[in-house]
Amino acid sequence: MGVLERKEKERISHRNDVIDAAESLFMEKGFEQTTMDEIAKSAGYTKKTIYTYISSKDEIYMEIMLRGFKLLNKLIDESLEMQRYESSIDNIKLLGIVFAKFSMEHNYYYRAITNYENKALDFDQNSQGNQRTLIESCYSAGQYSMHYLETFIRNGIEKNEIISTLDPKIVALFLWSSMTGLINIVGRKEKYVIAYFNDNTDLILEEGLKLILNSIINKK
Repeated sequence: MGVLERKEKERISHRNDVIDAAESLFMEKGFEQTTMDEIAKSAGYTKKTIYTYISSKDEIYMEIMLRGFKLLNKLIDESLEMQRYESSIDNIKLLGIVFAKFSMEHNYYYRAITNYENKALDFDQNSQGNQRTLIESCYSAGQYSMHYLETFIRNGIEKNEIISTLDPKIVALFLWSSMTGLINIVGRKEKYVIAYFNDNTDLILEEGLKLILNSIINKK
C-alpha cells in the first residue's frame, strides 16, 4: 500500500469515527441539541481536528441519511431476490411491507430520511467538491427504491392492473407519501391507536397498505 493510499484509508477511518460518534449523540440527544464540541469529544478528537474530516453538522446528517438509504436499499434487494411476484400490485405491496419493517426495526434511520428538509444547496449544480458528491450520492440512493416503485407501477399499467390514466411518477409519490403518513401516525400515536381502535399497529399498517393500493387498482 502506497503512502497516499494509506493516508486516504486513515482519513476515511477517522471520518467514520466522527460520523459514528455523531450518530450516537443524535440518537441520544437529537440533531439540534448536539454540538460539534460534543461530537469531537465523543470521537476522541479536538474540534479543530474533526473539521479536517467533516465540514459541518449538516454534512454528518447527510452521511447518516446515506447510511439509512443504503440499508433500506439492501433490504429491498434482499426481499426482491427472495420473492418477486408476477403481479405488479404484489410487488408494490412488498415494497410497502419492507418500508414499514424498516421504519420499525431501524426507526432512527427512517426518521433521518423522512424528517430531512430539502435545501437550496441540494439542487445547486454549481456547487462542487466533496459536499456535492455526498449530496448526489444521497439523492441517488434515495431514488433507488423510487425507481423500483415507478417500474412496478409502469408494469402494472401495461398489464392493466393499475388505472391507465394515472401518471407513474405521481402515483409513486402518492404511495410513498401515503405510506409515510400512515407509518408516522401509527408510530407517534401508538397508544392512542391501541386504546381507541382496539387494534395492533401491525394489522393497521397491513390494512392501511391495502386501502392505499386499492386506490390505484384497475377494477376493470
